[in-house]
Amino acid sequence: MRAFLHERRSALAAAAVLLLLVASLGLLALAADVLEWESEVDRGDAVFGAGAALDGAGWEPETILPAGASRALLAVGDDLEYRSAVRRFWLSRPRQPIREFEDVTRRTGAERQVARVGEADENPGRRARLSVLRGALLLEEARNSPVQRDVFVRRAIEQFTRAVTLDPDNQEALYNLELALRVLRSGGSGGEGGSTSRSPLPAPGAGSATSGGGF
Repeated sequence: MRAFLHERRSALAAAAVLLLLVASLGLLALAADVLEWESEVDRGDAVFGAGAALDGAGWEPETILPAGASRALLAVGDDLEYRSAVRRFWLSRPRQPIREFEDVTRRTGAERQVARVGEADENPGRRARLSVLRGALLLEEARNSPVQRDVFVRRAIEQFTRAVTLDPDNQEALYNLELALRVLRSGGSGGEGGSTSRSPLPAPGAGSATSGGGF
């Protein structure tokens, strides 16, 4: 009986050591993944901020453990959603005129994502920047839809007003709000040929960095 108890204690001790070893390896892997996340997000911001290779800009690292574990620990979900929405905005090619149905689909998808993330994000600064992007898309809609021009301009004004309310220091929001109000007052005449004035768009990397729930 005594030998049996001794063997049992030895087995339990060995199991405990094994569990501690596994836990230690897991913590090391998690620490490595956290560093990988920080490095990859910084790299993605640098690529995106340079305004180059938008199609290749990304912020998802290759992790040892399932990415969800380190993502949850760092609370970067909202940061990634924001970055993805800004990227989707620029991939919609907002500066180019709509020539085919694919352009409409791309622009509509971008506006929906920007709107969805802008409603869900708890960071006022990011919500303001997303409202500016959505307002810019609406001004482009006004340019491409002469019959409903005033409707889209008014909707753009709502977005710029919202952005100013969320972040009074957002100069892009203030400038675009003034522009949209001027366009509305002038009946949509803001440039050569009576076309709606073109809203100044931020640089592709503008606002890509964030001080949200993650880093």
